[in-house]
Amino acid sequence: MPREGRLFILVGPSGAGKNTLMKRVQQHFDDLPQLATMTTRAIRKGEQNGREHWFVTHDEFRQLIADDALIEYQQVHMNDLYGTPRSTVETAIRDHHDLIADIEFLGAGKIYTAYPDHSVLIFVTPSRLDILVERIKQRGDISPDVLNNRFRRAQFEMTFAPQCHYVVINDDLDTAADHLRQIIAHERDQYAEQPAARHTIHGTVTALIEHQENVLIQANTPDRVPTFAIADQNQATPPHEALQQHLARVLPHPVTIGAFSDSRFDFVAPDYVTIDSPPPDVGLTFYYRCVLPEPAALTTQPPPGWIWQPVAALNLPAAVRQLISP
Repeated sequence: MPREGRLFILVGPSGAGKNTLMKRVQQHFDDLPQLATMTTRAIRKGEQNGREHWFVTHDEFRQLIADDALIEYQQVHMNDLYGTPRSTVETAIRDHHDLIADIEFLGAGKIYTAYPDHSVLIFVTPSRLDILVERIKQRGDISPDVLNNRFRRAQFEMTFAPQCHYVVINDDLDTAADHLRQIIAHERDQYAEQPAARHTIHGTVTALIEHQENVLIQANTPDRVPTFAIADQNQATPPHEALQQHLARVLPHPVTIGAFSDSRFDFVAPDYVTIDSPPPDVGLTFYYRCVLPEPAALTTQPPPGWIWQPVAALNLPAAVRQLISP
């Protein structure tokens, strides 16, 4: 009996190259159409209504919501709404057809919750987030406010990577496209018999507890900021919550995360993210700046086993050092 259809969902920040990769791999599969999502944004050059998206008005979008015709919907950039049509996905599953889609991370999570046996989550990102800025600029006509909004959103989106089945590092388009093609082919081959061998994605959560260009670290690791918590793959707890829980266990004074938040999300974003991808695994480290209590008791007497270390003496990425000591 033919297997049911499945949905390959590309997730990742704006500028990661999801659509470019999608078009590349579709050249290798003549039976993998794109899932056309609903959107209120304007059609772009080269797009076709009903192929990449269905372009609708805000009133039409609100009616789709009222009719429960969307599995999920989100406001992605500014006032642009995107949603996934329920009938398209359920028809493809029933009729044994695969689809590929570019869906933002909150929506992807909801689709996976609704159809866990038919969804493959593939996170696409460059190895450094600053690459995103240059790629978005190359699109032209991007205001500084829009650029900043998309970069900040990317920091939130990175927290979704440990919940995905695969991570594709898109620094080189040919390499990334070949990796994505292999993932899709492998998933299709394995689906009928057993689950495909997937990445192990490690999410390391790190606290930057700072005071006067010093960082609080464990005394037995004087050259680096210690690992405070590990977010396991598919863990429901956001990285910042796992970190906050760990800080409460290991420190005698309350320390809060001082990273920025956004009204669109119910969690805070890391200040910085690093990516390490030794095959076949992927490691992500989420750095959060933390705030000491007032009065800051830890600044005069660190807890046993902890010391203050100058930022310059630590083994940190340059961007993280600049973050602490601008």
